[in-house]
Amino acid sequence: MRGVPWGTPLVFIGVVNKGMVKNSKWAIIALACTVFIVFVPNYAQYQLSPLAHLVMPTYGLDATQFSMLFSSAMIAGILFSLVAGLLCDRFGAKRAIGVAGIVTMIALVARVFAPDFPTLFICMAAAGLVATFANANVAKIMGSWFDERHVGIAVGIGLAGATLSMAVGLGTSALFPSLQAIFVFTAILAVVAVALWWLLFKDGPRSEAHASEGASVSQPTLGQCLRVVAKSRNVWIVGIVLGLDMAATMCIVTFLPQVLQSTRGFEPAAAGALSSVVTFGNLAGTVIMPIINARVGKFRPVAIVAAVVAGVGTAFAWQLPEGPAMVAGFFLTGFALSGLMATMVSVPVLLPEIGPVYAGTAGGMASTLQLFGAVVIPSYILTPIVGANYPVFYGVAGVLCLIAAACVVPLPEVLGKTAKAKEFHG
Repeated sequence: MRGVPWGTPLVFIGVVNKGMVKNSKWAIIALACTVFIVFVPNYAQYQLSPLAHLVMPTYGLDATQFSMLFSSAMIAGILFSLVAGLLCDRFGAKRAIGVAGIVTMIALVARVFAPDFPTLFICMAAAGLVATFANANVAKIMGSWFDERHVGIAVGIGLAGATLSMAVGLGTSALFPSLQAIFVFTAILAVVAVALWWLLFKDGPRSEAHASEGASVSQPTLGQCLRVVAKSRNVWIVGIVLGLDMAATMCIVTFLPQVLQSTRGFEPAAAGALSSVVTFGNLAGTVIMPIINARVGKFRPVAIVAAVVAGVGTAFAWQLPEGPAMVAGFFLTGFALSGLMATMVSVPVLLPEIGPVYAGTAGGMASTLQLFGAVVIPSYILTPIVGANYPVFYGVAGVLCLIAAACVVPLPEVLGKTAKAKEFHG
């Protein structure tokens, strides 16, 4: 049996266009709309980091307030991820995410005119709403359009919008002549993204398996969604793995430049450049790891290896000798962390007890646990206990990834069942 061929997302799109996915034109449009609408709010967040020298004096912020502003977009994720999944399962992704997109669009337009810190904070917090809805439901969207062999690849491409926004935000924000200019540009992007979503995006066809069982794909009750998802041990495990993975990721993103400067003697510019290598690894892992899963025909062994590599890299990459070894270590660490995340996000929609019908609620629950790990573990557990003892700090962060690897073991090999049942003709 041959698997999915090695290649880039362009190969994947070519496979879709060969007829392996019904309504392939609308599947690709749905994927593109998802990438765009995920990109915009994340871009609005990550563009702030290189503009701190403008944002802080303009709004009179100290370092603590700027940190609060930067993380404000995650508030929506913590509060509304589960609600986002429930609403998408109940009313469909187009309407639920579309309404959230309108809120984000209004917030980013209002940000242009924000006169003070409280107003700017509210605008940034509201701007994160559509990212919350899209992240919680990306597996549901892709699972309703793509077959089981390709849903993981589609999810990886969909999530790449967030990683790409980090690279673009960090790399291009300084090119704008003023803070006002980049705020206006981002607001225009938001208007275009939301307009394209409402004009072009379509909810995918219902799952034949659930339809044959008489399940109501478009309108399950909210209580039914909660009951089914809360009873699934596998969804809880996926959420725990995502939370541990995201906690390790945030340990790197938040402190790596400072660690390289204070303990390795790097200049700020060099520390920033090396830290960005992790981001490029994130982008590659998000897209390529699902392709590897499809090629292998199983997700569990790939996810376990990725978690182990991520754990070793998180603990030791920053201690490698300066030069190619350190660059390779950071890239592989980012690749493994993001690849594990992309792999696990696609699992709930493939679970027989979840499927496309309840994938939104399952994704919302998993996203809640993921963001809980991202916020609570690094900031409220590791940092207060370990402090500036970075070998211990990153060692513990690496152990989190090893625990995630152990958690993957009891999950069912849902991709393997499909891989054994189907043959790829390409």
